[in-house]
Amino acid sequence: MNVEVNLLSQKPKRIAKYKRIEEYILDKIKSGEYTKGQLIETEQELVDKFGVSRVTVRQATNNLVAKGYLSRSQGSGTYVSSSQIVGRTTNVKSFTEEMKEMGKVASTEIIEFKITSASQEIAHKLRIETGSPVYFIKRLRKADDIPMMLESTYMSVKEYPDLSYEDMTKSKYKYIEEVKNQIIDHSHHVVVPIMPTEEIINYFNYDPDQPLIKLLNTTFLSNGKVMDYTEVILNSEKYQYQSIRAK
Repeated sequence: MNVEVNLLSQKPKRIAKYKRIEEYILDKIKSGEYTKGQLIETEQELVDKFGVSRVTVRQATNNLVAKGYLSRSQGSGTYVSSSQIVGRTTNVKSFTEEMKEMGKVASTEIIEFKITSASQEIAHKLRIETGSPVYFIKRLRKADDIPMMLESTYMSVKEYPDLSYEDMTKSKYKYIEEVKNQIIDHSHHVVVPIMPTEEIINYFNYDPDQPLIKLLNTTFLSNGKVMDYTEVILNSEKYQYQSIRAK
């Protein structure tokens, strides 16, 4: 059970209204009352149930969409997104730190580094306006020169106007913590099984008939802002994904 749930039961007056709605929906998902593809209660039903405004309900559902629990379909409503593994990681480590602990030397090959306009999907993930300038950074992460993962990262230009190519050849977490003096709080991720594309086969020298893992990861700062949204494809033959989750 998440810490937030315990606090909710012990000190309900100190929990924000939107958080109570989040926990209510999450409990229904985790208990199986809400299943994959099922529509949740309407915005108005939640307004009536909790005696709050539509803005408060929208804040709760927006957060759960950003975390991968819910999805929206225009004209249809909000529904449980999938039965994919969705997690919250509180012990957020950089790839560089992980490899160092394993006695390996981490390195980064930047494949693409550019500024583009945020699509509706990316804007929603980063909680910014559609069309806002964002960095798109594609990086091949290696350990002892062996490709381990392919990352595609989106970050807000407004939040990080001085981010450079050189910064991204190293740990982005180090840039955030040491250069920007921001605190990384946690990340939310969805684990998706995929089949390798030609690009992945070439980068990883991977068996085209073997599935691999794709992570859809959103990292949050201590102030509640989104640091980045990253899609990570793991070389499942070389890299074992592990997650330390909040209890």
